[in-house]
Amino acid sequence: MSVEVKNVTKKFGGFTALDNVSLKVESGELVALLGPSGSGKTTLLRTIAGLEFSDPGNAQVLFYGEDVTHIPASERKAGFAFQHYALFRHMTVFENIAFGLRVRPKTTRPPEDEIRARVDKLLKLIQLEPMAKRFPAQLSGGQRQRVALARALAVEPKVLLLDEPFGALDAKVRKELRRWLRQLHDEIHVTTLFVTHDQEEALEVSDRVAILRAGKIEQIGTPEEIYDHPASPFVYDFLGNVNLFSGRVKDGAVVIGETHFALGEKTGENDTAAVAFVRPHDIRVTRTPSGPALAAAVIRSNAAGPVANLELKRLDSGELFTVQLSKEQFQELAPKPGEPVFVELKNVKIFADDYSI
Repeated sequence: MSVEVKNVTKKFGGFTALDNVSLKVESGELVALLGPSGSGKTTLLRTIAGLEFSDPGNAQVLFYGEDVTHIPASERKAGFAFQHYALFRHMTVFENIAFGLRVRPKTTRPPEDEIRARVDKLLKLIQLEPMAKRFPAQLSGGQRQRVALARALAVEPKVLLLDEPFGALDAKVRKELRRWLRQLHDEIHVTTLFVTHDQEEALEVSDRVAILRAGKIEQIGTPEEIYDHPASPFVYDFLGNVNLFSGRVKDGAVVIGETHFALGEKTGENDTAAVAFVRPHDIRVTRTPSGPALAAAVIRSNAAGPVANLELKRLDSGELFTVQLSKEQFQELAPKPGEPVFVELKNVKIFADDYSI
């Protein structure tokens, strides 16, 4: 009971949107397709939906083991929700949700009482029962998106496909809706893929995340796996701010300037050039180092928000880098511009073979 694509390639003129992509989504799983613009996320989703078709070759799209590669979208039983809702303005919320059922051929159309019961159940699920008779113009953006999702679910799809479902909403509403989507998925367990460019959204909502780059899947795994064990510099950088320090691998450590720092799971070959990747929250700032440290100077600080951000400059090379501290750490340190400090690097990762981003 899964959705699977095998060896899918799709070109638009001279542009390769998908390059021999394979992906399997288990039954009941919620998988995010994450990546920058032009990475192939939406093209992959549309290929699964049947709105695009792979270039000639040995590509396959399978719904629960059934080959649907050449079946049109109308026959794939996939629910699709877009960023811009696409609700019918002249129809009430109730009729928008019921639309996919009412337009079925008479032979497959449910009886009217079944349609009404199914829509009522969905209205309760999306928590919009009192608004059944309203029109889309009378709803907020978040409410419209919930109606769009309910309409996609009304036809009891084999798979639910969401293309930037919250992209047109403001940050606060996005946070509320992604919590709601996760709760909804846990209730109905429909196999779901959703496209997003929002890293936080993908990591918070999904069971697994597939990161795409230039038409290929760079890495797929649970949010914890891809954040804690990125497979490439691109993944490491794409999932959050990162500082890069040039150095050399030596005896299981990386030498930055004249200081040796312990490495994580990647070590590379001994005595080779490497770039050390360190997230801002994995840097300790102190006036008296307790271990290997680099000398730096405080350039500026910003304590607005849940964490404090510092910009520092290495005294040996002049390179700038950023550090994140908790409010308590920041208040205890009380750094001042121009003040000399020491930084200790934790959870250092290197990519000795390919460190381009």
